[in-house]
Amino acid sequence: MSLFEMLSLPFMRRAVLGLMLAGGTFPILGVLIVNLNLQVIRFALMHVGLLGGAVALVVGVDPLWGGVGGIAVASFLLGPIADRTRLNTAAAAGLVMTGSLALAFILFYKTGVPAMEAFNLFAGSVLMLQKQDMLLTAVLAVVIIGAAIRWYRDIQVVLFDQRLAAALGVPETAIRYVLLTLVGLAIAAAIRLVGALLLDALFLLPAMAALRLGKNLSRAFIWASILGLVTAGGGIAISVAVDLPIGASVAAVGVAVVGFSYPTEVLIRRKKDKKGVVNNETVDV
Repeated sequence: MSLFEMLSLPFMRRAVLGLMLAGGTFPILGVLIVNLNLQVIRFALMHVGLLGGAVALVVGVDPLWGGVGGIAVASFLLGPIADRTRLNTAAAAGLVMTGSLALAFILFYKTGVPAMEAFNLFAGSVLMLQKQDMLLTAVLAVVIIGAAIRWYRDIQVVLFDQRLAAALGVPETAIRYVLLTLVGLAIAAAIRLVGALLLDALFLLPAMAALRLGKNLSRAFIWASILGLVTAGGGIAISVAVDLPIGASVAAVGVAVVGFSYPTEVLIRRKKDKKGVVNNETVDV
C-alpha cells in the first residue's frame, strides 16, 4: 500500500499530521535546550512519566495519561524547585529524576502492579493518536511558535547571559519557567508520537543539525523547523516504503540529518568564503 493510499485511513492521517506538527515546532525547543545545556531535563521528565504511570496503575487509570500528567506537573514545578533549593536547573532535574525513579520502584514493589505496563510508555504508538491528541499537539505547536516570536529578543539576551538579562529587566525567570513548561508538555505529546526512548529524534537531532547550519538564533530556529519536518516526513515515507516502525524510522532519518549537516556546513562556508573573495576582488578593481 502506498503512502497516498494509507492517507485515506483516518488513523494514518492523524499520525502524519501529528508528526509533521511536532517535527516543525518541537526542534525549536530543542535549540533552546541545547543552548541552555538543559539536556538532562528530558531524562528527568521521562522518569517522572514512569512514576506517573505507576501511580495511574495503582489507582486503576490508563498509565499513559498518568505519565503525561506527571510530566506536565513536573515541568511546571521544575523551575520553582530549582530556585527554592538554590540549585541550577540541571541539578534540580537530576534530583527530580532520582526521586521519581526511587518512588516508582517502591510503588512497583509494594503494590505488585505490573511494571512492564508502565514501561510501555517508553514505546509510544503514533498510529493510536486520537482527536484530543491532535488538538494538544496543534495547540502546543502554535504556542511554541508564538512564544519564540513574542520573546525572541528576550530569549537572545537570556541565552547570551542570564545575569545580564536580569540586570536589563528581562523577565529571565518567567522565560525559564515557560520554557521548562513547554518542554514538558512537548515531551508528553512526543511520548504519544514516537515514545520516550526516541524523544531526541524530534527534539535534539534536528536542533543539533540546525545549530551547525544557522549562525544566529533566528536562522537556527528556521533550520530546526525545516530539518524537523524533513525528519518527520522522511521517517514516515521510509516506514511506509520498507515496512518499518514509524518511530524508529523517524529516529534513523534524524541521525542521517545530523550526519549530513557536517558536509552541508562545509559547503555553505566555502560558498560564503568564495563570495567574499569575489566581492573583495570587485572592490579592488
